[in-house]
Amino acid sequence: MVITNEAVERLVSTLNLNHWLIEKHLEGLSHEQTMIQAPYNINRMNWVLGHIAEHRDWMLRYLGEETLMSDDEVQMYRRGSESLQDDSEAIQVETLLGYLRQAKDNIIAILENAEEEFLAEVPQTAICLENHRTQTRLQRVQGLVWHETYHIGQVDLLRQVAGMNDAILQ
Repeated sequence: MVITNEAVERLVSTLNLNHWLIEKHLEGLSHEQTMIQAPYNINRMNWVLGHIAEHRDWMLRYLGEETLMSDDEVQMYRRGSESLQDDSEAIQVETLLGYLRQAKDNIIAILENAEEEFLAEVPQTAICLENHRTQTRLQRVQGLVWHETYHIGQVDLLRQVAGMNDAILQ
């Protein structure tokens, strides 16, 4: 696989845009508002944000770096985890935002300074989806950035569920 500077630049640009959108969607919201349950079967905004943070930890892991969230924190936001029922069991939204910011900064620093050979390696990780086992570091990070983009669309809808009658992108 040939890795170009343009591919890394597009990935960094998308990660920056995703993070900007997260920050904009959280403006004016309290932790309690991120815990509001919609009247249908979807996750709370807090869970979606924690899930994105958990996946940014995976990006760090694939890039050979230490993760930010504890194992207990990750368990709350992993796919298939039990729904968060009240404020006391969820990570405070400001803490999640801190994880998201720090992970983004770390990921971008790694991507911008990594050698092509490093990004083209297939990382050996204990936990990996079967269809990802042959993917390079860059391909795995690209997939996870796409995954978070999907969830940011949910955050936009959940902002409205939280009582904000506005549009982030107009």
